[in-house]
Amino acid sequence: MGKSLFNIKKPGSYDFILAIATIVILVALSAVSIYGTIVSWLNSVGDPNWTTGLLYVDYLNRMNSYAYPFAIALVLALCMCIPKRFVPRAYLLQLSLILLSLSVALGVIWGFSVGLGFILMVSIVIQSTVVIMVLLRSGGLVFEREGLIVQLGSSLLHLGFVVFALDLVAIKEIQTHLIVFWVSTTLIILGSVLSFYSRELSSALKHATGDYVSDSASVLSEES
Repeated sequence: MGKSLFNIKKPGSYDFILAIATIVILVALSAVSIYGTIVSWLNSVGDPNWTTGLLYVDYLNRMNSYAYPFAIALVLALCMCIPKRFVPRAYLLQLSLILLSLSVALGVIWGFSVGLGFILMVSIVIQSTVVIMVLLRSGGLVFEREGLIVQLGSSLLHLGFVVFALDLVAIKEIQTHLIVFWVSTTLIILGSVLSFYSRELSSALKHATGDYVSDSASVLSEES
């Protein structure tokens, strides 16, 4: 009997821990963002020009200090999560430690942002490769769920998280920051839709394809 398109395997403890850790980190980052938004709004009410003074500089430094620990934790979680698609579990920890060691070395030599930027760029290259392999229906990838739509959604969602982390810790120039932010937002939204509504999208696609085939058959029948 063939496997179902959306057959869900029982997740292992490794995947479960990574998923929980990622959710907790993202919730924490969201809380920091909400807090920062409220503080910014309150300061704007008290002084509309507060962004031109030292108070704004202090605000940015404090928000960065709050966000950076969670950004680092997100990088570590992604470093363990992304390679698991095609790296055997027996070698996954070793690969992650190698990447982290290179990141730390670069950070010591050229600065914290450079070290994190390196590991994030490596993760982006790896995850972009995974997206391409999913689209090409390449074998050898490990997913907890089967089906092109849900796997593509998961790949885009992870790619969006990595791009978001890169934007958070390494992008300083305002215009570039906005572009990268909206790219990450688009990837996360698209990945979420494909992941959480894969059944509905698959059914709609099959229905549309079936209608097209039926209509074509009817036309051919009438012409003959």
